[in-house]
Amino acid sequence: MSRDIKFIVIHEAACPIRKQSGNQFTIEDVDQWHQERGFQRSDAWRNKWHPELKAVGYHFVIGIDGQLWEGRHQEEVPAAVKGFNTVSVNICLIGQGKYTPEQWAALKFLVTNLADEYPGAEIVGHCNPAFNSGKTCPDFDVPAWVIAGMDPQEGHVYVG
Repeated sequence: MSRDIKFIVIHEAACPIRKQSGNQFTIEDVDQWHQERGFQRSDAWRNKWHPELKAVGYHFVIGIDGQLWEGRHQEEVPAAVKGFNTVSVNICLIGQGKYTPEQWAALKFLVTNLADEYPGAEIVGHCNPAFNSGKTCPDFDVPAWVIAGMDPQEGHVYVG
């Protein structure tokens, strides 16, 4: 059974680019944060797909070096956009407001492929007014980014 995807949703982790130790945040950190918030994946999905991830709500997480981690299976309902989880695929960028050139490149690659896989799906940020979420993430204008060819938005590139 294939989910009817209407939205490709971009989120941000709302964390610094790096931990105080200098290491980067990973999908395992996101999984831990989601466990702490009470999210959980079904045993059936955990047995089939990435059993080490207990709670991650996103389908994909993009690390600061452009690493692309898979979280939930695309057929698995996420825990990401209340009221729209059954019709969305969700991507999370590590960081807040500014992302590395590698992250921008990975995001463009992933969104381009997902748009091909789900023609007609709207590419939006979690802050999309239709979601009525009160969220501001991902701190950049996703529709403008798409229209501009998915190039990094001025003022939103992390150079560290």
